[in-house]
Amino acid sequence: MNIETLKVFRDLVDTDSFSKTAELNYISQSAVSQQVKKLELVLRCRLFNRVANKIALTSCGEKFYETSKRVVLLYENSLVSIKQLSASTASEEIRISTIYSVGVYLLQDYIKKFMTDYPSTKVSVEYRQFSQIHGDIVSGRADFGIMACPYRKLSGITMLPIGEDEMVLLTGMGDKLAQKRSVAVREVAGRDFIFFDKVVPSRKYVDIFLKEHGVKVNIKMELDNIETIKTAVSSGVGLSILPLSAIREDERESKLHIVRFTDAEVSRALYLIYNKSRKLPASAKAFLEILLKNYKPVAPVKG
Repeated sequence: MNIETLKVFRDLVDTDSFSKTAELNYISQSAVSQQVKKLELVLRCRLFNRVANKIALTSCGEKFYETSKRVVLLYENSLVSIKQLSASTASEEIRISTIYSVGVYLLQDYIKKFMTDYPSTKVSVEYRQFSQIHGDIVSGRADFGIMACPYRKLSGITMLPIGEDEMVLLTGMGDKLAQKRSVAVREVAGRDFIFFDKVVPSRKYVDIFLKEHGVKVNIKMELDNIETIKTAVSSGVGLSILPLSAIREDERESKLHIVRFTDAEVSRALYLIYNKSRKLPASAKAFLEILLKNYKPVAPVKG
């Protein structure tokens, strides 16, 4: 005996028709008769009496009908709930394509807050190069992209400013500037520097900043990974200008020293982008609201 057999029996009682029952269950009329006979064999009692070409339930049949109706209804309701849950879970995924520094150091707190309010929603974060993020949004590979210092508008893309990330001068602990908390921009002239690759927008921003102050530096290395840059700085290879958010608490004053400029404030703009032609699901809209509502610039280091 299985659920399908109970459903056939229930439908036969409800429709009072072998043909309609067969149609509802995608089987033949003879299959309906066979399943009724099988039930009677298992239960060892008659379920129907035929009266003038009609079927009438026996007392045993009436008892079994009530039970069958409850079991089948419970089964059908369970199937509906599971399908709804499956469809909801499949659609409730937010995909974020972000530059490494923002994804690792700034975004995680907002994801945690979002997951507290929307625990059933999956958030997938992929760290990508700036040049790849635009393609991810256009192709639909990601719902949101996060980047710093975009230098041009992107066709078909909505760009929302979500805050500013303070940039600081970074030195190794053995550097002569490690004894200072602040310097004038001109004091770094001629020093060895480790920069991002030229294709990275934050690099373009730093280049413009130094040019505006009439300062030329010696480009010692160009790297595409912020962790690699920090390692090179801590090893004494050179100085760098990096986002404050990327320097962890345990790195400060142990491997890396933070210096600010006395005659300039340096902050890079952070933007969230998404495809304006694509309708955002409710979960994505909720995440966007949390991000825009709660984002705050990185607090400055005291001292």
